Amino acid sequence: MIKNLWVTGYRSFELGIFKDNDPKAKVIQDFFQERLINYAENGTEWIITGAQLGTEQIVGKSIQEVKKKGYNIRHAVILPYAEFGNKWNENNQLLLKNFLRNADYVNKVSNMSYHSGRQLRVWQGFMLQHTNGALIFYDPDSGGKPKYDYEAIKAYQDGGNDYQLELIDFDSMQDFANMLSDS
Repeated sequence: MIKNLWVTGYRSFELGIFKDNDPKAKVIQDFFQERLINYAENGTEWIITGAQLGTEQIVGKSIQEVKKKGYNIRHAVILPYAEFGNKWNENNQLLLKNFLRNADYVNKVSNMSYHSGRQLRVWQGFMLQHTNGALIFYDPDSGGKPKYDYEAIKAYQDGGNDYQLELIDFDSMQDFANMLSDS
């Protein structure tokens, strides 16, 4: 059973989502809502994400919808360093503020502002040590930023750790979108 689930995936620019109300974001939100309900029904208590624009913030909306349906699931946002997002434009900073406000728990791995890629590797290690599995919107054949989290998870598994991984690729998301449009 996965008690604590790390959820991550593509960034908004990788998905071609540049507005909060993009129809693609709603499909992704609905997809993750269904998956999270399934996880909640199987004992998952915490969904743990970062706060990147794209999959992670869309998942935040999915969690809110799952909660409205009466599922007792909580959302923790773990930031890799202090002042995360402070260089984003004003609109994106507002999205981040709202995202963090809706979370049940927010913390950061480092109290320092960004200064090195090592902080991101330490953050990945934290996520792996505090979760039992991951759900990633990532297609290894397509590349992108989630590659680094995927590779960290694979290395963790190869190191003998019992850690579950569910990958969601573009085909799965497209199949879901087609199913929505057919109904």
